[in-house]
Amino acid sequence: MDYNLPEITGIDWETAHRYIPEKSVLIDVLTEFVSSAKKQTELLQEYREKVMKNPSPENFASYRIQAHAMKAALRSFGSDLFDAAFALETAGKDEDLKPIKRDTDSFCEAFLDLAERFKIITGACDIGQEYDEETFFDLVEKTDAAMQSFDISALQEAFETMRSMKVPEQYEGIMIEMEPAVRDLEADAVAACCAKLREHKGER
Repeated sequence: MDYNLPEITGIDWETAHRYIPEKSVLIDVLTEFVSSAKKQTELLQEYREKVMKNPSPENFASYRIQAHAMKAALRSFGSDLFDAAFALETAGKDEDLKPIKRDTDSFCEAFLDLAERFKIITGACDIGQEYDEETFFDLVEKTDAAMQSFDISALQEAFETMRSMKVPEQYEGIMIEMEPAVRDLEADAVAACCAKLREHKGER
């Protein structure tokens, strides 16, 4: 494989490489995915509402076409959300209301979560300050301490400041791994990510 990207749960970069061999093109695809994710999920939810109110062939077709478009985007980088998108597309094709009603919101939530994780790769995070290693590792310690003491406000503030920095490449994968751990308040996982960051400190 000609490019190396941080591991993201549910993404198969080998599959992505088969579809998109050039890293610069893949980054462009991921950037477009991030920028359009909110609109894509809004459209799917809008068509879901139309189907629920009026289950006409036309409304099912609109839902199916939108699910197909989202499925195609997920296929290009080997996302495990592909199967969920395919199931929703099939539900639209079969005019099956039950999975459309049951699964649309959870799929959209996972789609948006994936877009958030891609931001570290695409550089789409809101940049609050330039990367400074001393400041960054001070925030690592604050994040670790806040998680251990369950100081949620301090935890979120420290991690969001870390996340706003354009971190060196060797930290990107760990930051991606750390984001859901912070969000879900998983103390052991946060501590493990902080330890990994310390291990890689100073590497270039």
